[in-house]
Amino acid sequence: MRALLLGSLGLAMGGPLLGLACAGGVAAYSFRRPRSSEPGLRPILLVLLVELRSGRSVLAALQQAAIAFPDHAELALGTRVATVDGLSAAVEATTGEVRHLLSQLARAQRSGSSVSRTVRLLLETDIANDRASRLARAKGLPVRLMIPISLLLLPGLMLLIYAPSLLRLLGDLTGPLT
Repeated sequence: MRALLLGSLGLAMGGPLLGLACAGGVAAYSFRRPRSSEPGLRPILLVLLVELRSGRSVLAALQQAAIAFPDHAELALGTRVATVDGLSAAVEATTGEVRHLLSQLARAQRSGSSVSRTVRLLLETDIANDRASRLARAKGLPVRLMIPISLLLLPGLMLLIYAPSLLRLLGDLTGPLT
């Protein structure tokens, strides 16, 4: 979106070369930015759900998820603490999304409810939140596209509509150019 916006501004201010340079510069900058190496919570929840539904314990499922995602430092820390001191201590040792996950697992284990159902509900909530955020971004797209459309499409449309009549009017005013 930024590349399109800056490309349209560059096109309006300096022509096609500046427009391509602005759009290319923003695109190159976006590829250069470092991405987060930690995966989100959804793949971890999927691994946990598969492991729990296959009959493994909560601790064994957490260990398998930590093995599957070695780059996730919070999950590895929570799994190590849960192995030594239990899930309640692991909740206190972690932060963020993993803390919420471990607290829900500990609560389900203490209450005796289905742990796999808890993980499934967390997964469905994560999917619903992601879908809602994408829908909100999609609803805001017309507002964000107003400037590029007005800078790129409307001038060309005005030329296409008015240029023939203006050329004919100019030819009628000046007479034939032979």
